Amino acid sequence: MDGRAMTYSGKKGHTMNITVYLGASRGKDPSYETYASVLGAWIADHGHTLIYGGSRTGLMGALSSGALQKGGSVIGVEPQEFIDTALQQEGLTELIVTPDMASRKAKMMELGDIFLAFPGGFGTLEEISQVMSEVKLGHLKGRFAFLDFNGYYQPMKQFLEAMRDQGFVDAKWVKEAAFLPSFAALSAFVAGRDLPKPGETWRHFKQKRYRIIGLADDAATKETYVVYKTLYGEYRDFIRPLEMFLSEVDHEKYPDVRQRWRFEKETGGCCSWNPAISKQYLKP
Repeated sequence: MDGRAMTYSGKKGHTMNITVYLGASRGKDPSYETYASVLGAWIADHGHTLIYGGSRTGLMGALSSGALQKGGSVIGVEPQEFIDTALQQEGLTELIVTPDMASRKAKMMELGDIFLAFPGGFGTLEEISQVMSEVKLGHLKGRFAFLDFNGYYQPMKQFLEAMRDQGFVDAKWVKEAAFLPSFAALSAFVAGRDLPKPGETWRHFKQKRYRIIGLADDAATKETYVVYKTLYGEYRDFIRPLEMFLSEVDHEKYPDVRQRWRFEKETGGCCSWNPAISKQYLKP
């Protein structure tokens, strides 16, 4: 994730358990600790439960503190050997003590719906690698992603692509491995949606069509907005908060609407358009 994406405006949607793997040390760059705290706050403000390794040290401590300070639900999973050395975080919603590291990893996978790899070391790499293997084998139903803060996981992406090129990993599987550079990308991933891209056409549940111009951040709140143009009427430009744009239709309010999402991306050709509109907005 880039530096612009280290704050956000919290919005709650469907909640789930998010397992985060990360280092027990702080790393050399102080921004890692800041980002870990912001990630914890993001998870709490969206109503999700944080599942993590239970420690109060390093990036683990920053992550859990960020969530706890926002009143979030935080479940720590700590092996007995770390409990004996008093490394556990205080004030957790729940602390699960396991007999060893192997059972700790198993419990964190059991509890999670989504698995995120934050910057970390060998332990982080081992844990997310096991998740990837279990998902690939069909033993784990959750989804995983790499939080690509300042391009930290680009070497991992290149390594997966090298595995693909050498015929050891399926191309489809490598393509589905998510590397998330921003909180906007994380929001879309958690929602199971594509992030809107410039030039795409999306359809509102009221059947009006819109062309995506891009994403923009509010300079004060850092909230991300979708900027789009109507493909009807006066072809005006509008903005809408990203998470609202990606949200589901309120079917209690609109019981006759069959479309699931407020906006859905169209995969076919563009609808009819006004030739006066700038080509930069209407390129295929």
